[in-house]
Amino acid sequence: MQNLSTMVKHTTPMQVVDAVHASSPRSALPSKLSHETTMLVNTLFAELQAIFPAWRNTFPSEESLNHAKKSWVKGFLDAGIKSISQLKLGVKHARACKSPHWPSVGTFVDWCKPTPEDYGLPCREDAYREAIANLGSYITANWSHAAVREAVRNTTCHLLKTANERVSRAEFYRNYTVLVNRVMRGENVNVDVPKAISAVPESRPVPQAVAIENAKNLKKLVGLL
Repeated sequence: MQNLSTMVKHTTPMQVVDAVHASSPRSALPSKLSHETTMLVNTLFAELQAIFPAWRNTFPSEESLNHAKKSWVKGFLDAGIKSISQLKLGVKHARACKSPHWPSVGTFVDWCKPTPEDYGLPCREDAYREAIANLGSYITANWSHAAVREAVRNTTCHLLKTANERVSRAEFYRNYTVLVNRVMRGENVNVDVPKAISAVPESRPVPQAVAIENAKNLKKLVGLL
C-alpha cells in the first residue's frame, strides 16, 4: 500500500473529503466514501496501525475499524483538515508519540495543526524567556528567530522591563502569535503589529466649563432651576 508521501505525487492537493462534503450533510456520518478518499483513509490508518501496535484494543473487529474510518473523515471535515500536507504533519507527530495506543480523532486533528516548532520557531513561553534575557542587548542579541525579535520590538523593551509580568507576558504573547501566523503563511515578519483595541474606553477629564454646563442642564431636567 502506498504511503502518504507517495500519494502526494499521484494526488492533487485535494480536500480529504470532497466527495463526502458534496453529498452528505455535515451532521450525518458519510455512508460511503469516494474511491480516492477511501484510498487515502486506508493509507492513513495503515500507517497509524504500524505506529500504534496496540490498535486492536481500540478496534477489535473489522466493523469497528471501518466505522472509525468514516467517523474520522467527518472529524476531519469539522476541524478543517483538508490537505495531504496536514495529514502528513499529523503522522509525523504520531511517530513522536510514546504511547502504543490508538489516539482519538481529536488528538490526531491537533497533531495535524502546525505549531511554531514545526516552522523552526520557539514556543511562546521559550520566546518570552528569550525576550526577557535579551532586553539589555536587543540590537546585538543572537535571536533564535526574527519573529521573536520583532515581537520584542512591537511589545517594546520599555514595557517588558517596567510592566508587571502578567501584562508584559500577555502583550508579548499577542504580538508573537500574530508574527508566528505570518511565518506559517510565508509572510514577512518585519512589520508593525496593529495594537489591540481596549475593551474599556479611555477615561478623559471633562473641561470645567463643560462640566458646569452639564450640571445646569441636569438641574433643569429635575426641575431645580
